Amino acid sequence: MKNIIELETGTRQLLSHIHGNIGIITLNRPEAKNALSDELTPALRTQISNFDKDKRVNILIITGAGDAFCAGGDVKSMNSDSVKKGGWNKDKSDKDVIKNLQEKQMTLTHNLYNFSKPTIALLPGAAAGAGLSIALACDFRFASQNAFAIAGYIKIALTGDYGMSWLLPRIVGVSKCKEMMFSNSKILSEEAINIGLFDKILKEKNLLKSCLDYANIISNFSPIALKAIKKNIQSSYHFSLEQSLNQEATELIKASKSNDHKEGIRAFVEKRKPQFTGN
Repeated sequence: MKNIIELETGTRQLLSHIHGNIGIITLNRPEAKNALSDELTPALRTQISNFDKDKRVNILIITGAGDAFCAGGDVKSMNSDSVKKGGWNKDKSDKDVIKNLQEKQMTLTHNLYNFSKPTIALLPGAAAGAGLSIALACDFRFASQNAFAIAGYIKIALTGDYGMSWLLPRIVGVSKCKEMMFSNSKILSEEAINIGLFDKILKEKNLLKSCLDYANIISNFSPIALKAIKKNIQSSYHFSLEQSLNQEATELIKASKSNDHKEGIRAFVEKRKPQFTGN
C-alpha cells in the first residue's frame, strides 16, 4: 500500500494528501455541497500553489467530500446586508472590488489551468458556477454517474467568473456554452460525456480508487516529459504553428538530455518498466 501523507491546510474545510506521487485536494464542506467560502478558498489557492512546486507530486486530483464536487459561490452568504443594499462591499469602490476579484481569479483558476503537471477534477456530484470553472480548469473531468454540470449564474442574475466564459466554449463549443449559460440547463453525465464536458464516468462505489488507478498510470511517466507536453499543448491556444514547432523542438531537445530519457531508452531495450526520477 502506498504511503499517504496528510498535509496541514489551516482549515478542516479543505483536506490535502499525498498518495504515493499523487496530490489530492478535497473540498470538505459536504453540508454546503462544498460551496466556496472565505475560509476554504484561500486554503485552496495555497494548496494548488504548494503542489505545483512539490517535487513529490507528479499529478493532482481535486475532488469534493460527500455527494457534490463544488456548488460554486455560497449563495446564502450573498444574502448579506452589503449585497442587499446594492453592492458586494459598499465600503470599497467598484474599481477596488473588481481588482480584488481579478486577483482571486488569477490565483485560483488561472494558476490551476497553468498548473505545470497533469490535473484531474473528480466529480462525485454537482459542479456548479465557480465550482464548474474549477473543474474546467483541470486537464480531465472524471465523474460519477450521478454527477452533473450547471452554469448557475443566470438564475441569480450574475454573468460568470473564474474563467467560465473562456474555459467552457473551448471544451463544449461556443453554441453549447451559450445554451448552458443563457438557459441554466443542467448537463447530466451521459450528455456531458457526449459533448466532451466529462472525460470518464466511473463507478460511484470505487470513484476515488478508479481515479487513482488512472492517475497512477500517468504519474509513473517522466515528470520532465509530462510537464513539457502540457506546456506545449497549453501554449498552442495562443501560438501560431511556427511558434508551436519552435517550442516543441526546444522542449524535445531539453528532454533528450535528461536522465529520464536515458532510462526510458534503456528500459525499452531491456524490455522492462522504466524507473523515472524527474532528472
